[in-house]
Amino acid sequence: MPTLQQLRYLVALADLLNFSRAAERLNVTQPTLSAQIRELEARLGVPLFERNRARVLLTATGAEIARRARGVLREVDGIRETARAGEAALFGGMLKLGVVHTVGAYLLSVAMPALRKEFPGLRIYVREDRPERLIHQLSDGTHDALVLPEEPERADFETSRLLDERLLVVLPSDHRLAEKPVLDPLDLSGETVLTMEPWHRLHDQIAELCRQTGAELARDYEGTTLDTLRQMVASGMGIALLPALYVRSEVLREKLVVARPLSRDAPVRSIILAWRRTTPQADRFAALARVMRDALDRLPD
Repeated sequence: MPTLQQLRYLVALADLLNFSRAAERLNVTQPTLSAQIRELEARLGVPLFERNRARVLLTATGAEIARRARGVLREVDGIRETARAGEAALFGGMLKLGVVHTVGAYLLSVAMPALRKEFPGLRIYVREDRPERLIHQLSDGTHDALVLPEEPERADFETSRLLDERLLVVLPSDHRLAEKPVLDPLDLSGETVLTMEPWHRLHDQIAELCRQTGAELARDYEGTTLDTLRQMVASGMGIALLPALYVRSEVLREKLVVARPLSRDAPVRSIILAWRRTTPQADRFAALARVMRDALDRLPD
């Protein structure tokens, strides 16, 4: 088959019908152009030009092949431009982002304005799911990146920390501890603590805090969402430890519950952005993480 270079030589000579001027346009020597045209004719098995000392003419077959070569070169140039545009636009203009529901909405509500400003052409498609499903979906290409509440133990993923997020104590507004602006962990002794289902990472951290402080982990109720836990606290079923971003978004405007920080040993979860190590756009995911992290760092304590 002809090479793209040979097709470019053919089109230049077909346009100018002069070896010297065609070689000048192509920035090659005339002998190089002549040799390539001869090789192209040999590959195709037909003469493309009539040549003598006075002039160069296209054969009928040469004219048709030159016409088709122009179309091929236009398509190749289009492919190149598409690649350049995709390289210039972050992730080709679309980012498929998987998030855990205990993190996603609350983090993105803070980070999204900064992302829109920094990457105005970027469209973000967000889908919530459980961590184990999201990790599988990142691996198989369903998602481009994930926001997770813990570091995945995957050698094929690259990660960047976005936030170390404290858990705050959420309790009924009429609770005996509500008057204290800051709670000592030992204040939780004897309290019933509501938590998420065991597959949540939050469950493990809260269970350990209960063990250390003498609080009682509720065994007869486990929440499926942070909203459900907040509502159960409001109804007097117990207290809960909820992430700071969620508290900022949903609890501070609530009348029936209040949030209080722990003076020490507060459980902390690290929110991370993860992407595949093999992606050719790793530097752009790092830039994305930087913008998100900067937006979160500006939040008041």
